Amino acid sequence: MPDTLNLNAPATAAQAPSRVKADTATIEHYTRRRPEKHRAEMQLVSRAFPALPPEARVLDAPCGAGRLTLWAARQGWKVSALDLGKAAVDHTREVLEQAGKPARVQEGDVFNLPWESRYFDAVICFRLLHHFAERAERRELVREMARVSRGYVLVSYLAPWSYTGLKRRLRAAVGGHRHRQNHTPLSELVADMEAEGFRLDRDVAQRRFFHSLHLARFVRQRS
Repeated sequence: MPDTLNLNAPATAAQAPSRVKADTATIEHYTRRRPEKHRAEMQLVSRAFPALPPEARVLDAPCGAGRLTLWAARQGWKVSALDLGKAAVDHTREVLEQAGKPARVQEGDVFNLPWESRYFDAVICFRLLHHFAERAERRELVREMARVSRGYVLVSYLAPWSYTGLKRRLRAAVGGHRHRQNHTPLSELVADMEAEGFRLDRDVAQRRFFHSLHLARFVRQRS
């Protein structure tokens, strides 16, 4: 059954061209990611992801270099992936083809997802939220992820009170240079997701108190 397009999706408040990070050079950089770093991130995803039945619909957006898309496809789920950059889409398709794992991969905007409401059983947005300095953009992003999920939404974020987060804040205070990656309080995410009818189900840290990367899992509350 093909994915159902949402032709009436809301317009994005962000300007798409300024958010295209997945060009060819960026994708090549991600493919050279240290194996131990890749394993640690995939272990984080594995610990945070809910148990889903075979053929569950899962969305990976944005897909970047396809690392998480491939992981999800290997679980036996019906996976869709989306990215704003053509290089990312082409690379992810190639990765999946080489692994013999089917998934639908397409170009698109995470702020304007082309699926109907509550289409997926789970949606994951990994390593994107920290690129947005304004809460309004972060809120808009999680709102759109929540719209297309009938079950779970998983969002990675950088915790401000981790060792890494505190170190970056100290450097900004002393040197006056703000780090390009933005840290988000979990309380903010919880409030924004509760407004969309989701509650926090689990919060998983890559390395608690030291590493800033967390993956928060939210579940839709039954109405």
